[in-house]
Amino acid sequence: MEPGRRWAWIARGSHPALAAALALVWLLLAFAGHPGVARADGGAPNLVYVAGAGTNGGDLVVADIAKHQVTAHIPIGGGPSAVALSGDSRFAYVTQADANSLAIVDAHDQRVTAHLALGRRPSALIYDPISSFNLLFASESGDDTVAMIDADKRTVLARFHVGKQPAGLGLAVPGSGIASNLPSEAELYVADSAGDTVTVISTLNRKVVATIPVPGGPLSVTVPATGGVAYVGTRSGTIVAISLARHQVIGTPLRLPTGPIGLMDYDAVTGQIYAPATQAGQVAVLTPVSAGDGTTPPTLPKEPSRTLAFAGGPSAVAITFDGAFAFVAEQSAGRVVMLDPSTRATLATLAVGGSPRALVTGAFPPVLSTQGANIAGILISLAVLAAIVAASVVIWLRTRKTEQTATQSANGSAAREASAGTRRARASTGTNRATNSGSKARTNSGTNTRPSRRGNQGTNRGGRR
Repeated sequence: MEPGRRWAWIARGSHPALAAALALVWLLLAFAGHPGVARADGGAPNLVYVAGAGTNGGDLVVADIAKHQVTAHIPIGGGPSAVALSGDSRFAYVTQADANSLAIVDAHDQRVTAHLALGRRPSALIYDPISSFNLLFASESGDDTVAMIDADKRTVLARFHVGKQPAGLGLAVPGSGIASNLPSEAELYVADSAGDTVTVISTLNRKVVATIPVPGGPLSVTVPATGGVAYVGTRSGTIVAISLARHQVIGTPLRLPTGPIGLMDYDAVTGQIYAPATQAGQVAVLTPVSAGDGTTPPTLPKEPSRTLAFAGGPSAVAITFDGAFAFVAEQSAGRVVMLDPSTRATLATLAVGGSPRALVTGAFPPVLSTQGANIAGILISLAVLAAIVAASVVIWLRTRKTEQTATQSANGSAAREASAGTRRARASTGTNRATNSGSKARTNSGTNTRPSRRGNQGTNRGGRR
């Protein structure tokens, strides 16, 4: 069978077994899925994780966003100070400032499964979404270092010496406005709280590339995915804008009468920055700063564009990637307030207890554990292979049968043609014989009869004489 006809036959689905095999392959591949783009919040606004909540502030509290209710308290201990999620939301990672450790939490089973020793007083934690594995950075305030962590292998890959008492971390990803155009290079911004500097680290080259003076005691950093600006919140209540491309301070768009500025976040839809001012009892909403370019100078809008009041000591903000929900942790009140960023309306207030210090939003964790997912992947691969082999066998058998049928048909036609030729030959032979017999008969009649008559006549005449 010609290739075009073969695949046309497959497309017509004329063989149920093959159609079923191909359908199985399609379903298994669909079940296996494809890795998507990793997001810091897991890629879906399903859950919010709150570090420093619960009994004595030692728990990781989980709340269901749709249900507006707390669903789990996971004991962590050791002074939980920051939380991040793996790219697939399978694990939550929590720094333990008092225990000098990183707690690794199975988000599905809701329990701590391992610990990784870190330097003294680990505080901030951030996930790298462009890495091919679960890569984390943790500031080690007591050692003036930042640890680069392979969370999958549960090991520290490198340490960077930065300014004094590093606190907040922000990651400038490719496309955010950094000078490098490499898709694999990001830059980590480190707020050195006691050094009045911000240290910049190339995650690709694994080295410090800049140290930027920032007065007022830098505490937190947020870097929007676009715009070319990093925002640094300080102990004194200011927010400083830094150019990602030039590693220089653009200006100070916000000066509050009192600080400190807590953990900030940005709305990916509007680009606005949400900055919690703990002592001031408010969250300041900032219009994005224009970084400028070679021809246009940077511009600082009049800030803040608005302020939101929170009486419970706002310490941290997290906004879902789609801008649908914002969460404000109130440290002194032991609660988390859920907002609609578009209307600034309060949607729910979650009593989490303790002293919530950090939070992150994310997707529901996968049902299977890592080991179960690996086993399932192997089984799916074997099933796909078996389906492909079965489909190939069906195609081969079908092709062979078609070719045999074509061969038999051709042989039958040849046999019939030969038989017809034989009959024609016999008919021709019969015709020739009949023609020859007639010719002989006519020849004998003309030769024998006439002389016979003459002889008789002569004899009779002679007798009469």
